[in-house]
Amino acid sequence: MIKIISKSLVFFLSLLILISPLFVFAQTPTGGGAPTQTPTGGGAPTQTVKYSINIKNPFKSNNVKDLLTTIVNDILIPIGSVIATVMVIYAGFLFVTARGNATQIETAKKALLYAVIGAAILLGAWVIINAIDATITKLKS
Repeated sequence: MIKIISKSLVFFLSLLILISPLFVFAQTPTGGGAPTQTPTGGGAPTQTVKYSINIKNPFKSNNVKDLLTTIVNDILIPIGSVIATVMVIYAGFLFVTARGNATQIETAKKALLYAVIGAAILLGAWVIINAIDATITKLKS
């Protein structure tokens, strides 16, 4: 019975995924103006539709320096700092739950050491990017 339900669920989800573009593109296009008659006055009204898709560049500029700065400052630093903080909290949790067991305390010490090393690598990447930025700025002027 469970096999039949799971197979039908997979079938309906697959069908939904395949049919969903029809619902997405079902909206009538806008921005083209009112329907107009042909110059001779006969025939069906036509509508001019203009599609415009603007995708902003997520990186602030098109050069390598700004690309690296954006990657480090907007992606690596926020994500890495959250991960480093969570790992330090996890190491503290391991210390608390060790209850004097020497092997668990060693595991907690290693976890804390690795979390601090990761945070240092993250800070080092930020320092290197700022040093490269300062050097390039100095060479330009």
